[in-house]
Amino acid sequence: MNLVTLKGIRGGAGTTTVVGMLGDALHALGQRVLLVDLNSSDLLRMHFDVPRADGRGWVASLFPDEWRRQAFQLDGGLMLVPFGRQAIESSGISHLLRGDDFWLQVLPSLERDFDWVLFDCPPFPHRLAPALRFRSTLDLMVAHPDMAAQELLSQIDFEASSYLLINDFDPAWRLERDVLQGWQHHYGERVLPHPIYCDESLPEALARKKPITRYMPDARVSQAARSLARWCLSGRQRAAA
Repeated sequence: MNLVTLKGIRGGAGTTTVVGMLGDALHALGQRVLLVDLNSSDLLRMHFDVPRADGRGWVASLFPDEWRRQAFQLDGGLMLVPFGRQAIESSGISHLLRGDDFWLQVLPSLERDFDWVLFDCPPFPHRLAPALRFRSTLDLMVAHPDMAAQELLSQIDFEASSYLLINDFDPAWRLERDVLQGWQHHYGERVLPHPIYCDESLPEALARKKPITRYMPDARVSQAARSLARWCLSGRQRAAA
């Protein structure tokens, strides 16, 4: 089983969108995928038309072995576990469950059912899920190539499995091209070879409450998601060789 942690270098990097479309792209390649939202904003559910009025989410579980009661079967081999923000708001439950502690206890039970578990983690500088990042097969840091991300990146330690995924890249902007070139020079192969380009179809897909890979499969960003999924699979095959 492959454990992938994804988090933005800062808020608004588009990490939740990436989690949704990468999970859907892996599933389309025949992989069994579990998506887990660790963000209290609870927005990953929107990408799969799971209404907020349905209060299910992992934070409502009293014990780790109850997580399946809070999950949504999106498709055969594709499952989503929302955060469950409504459980906190309506019942006054204190958020005492730390995401990494809870899910580290769950992980051994997932081996039989899933090939990939994708965690949508809070952005930096939030430090939720450090143990999950340490355990991850892939630790993907999502960044828009701008000066704020440049400053924050200089404060972040890369794990052994960490890679930098460029999102919402607009090559028409010289500054973004220069920032990306600087990151490629400094971080080398840690910068993933398939940036996700700025695409107006992404907000349209969210309005339709679908991942872009389903709403517009031929869009450039959908092709990037499939390339990223194939890169993930090739990495797993190299590790097994």
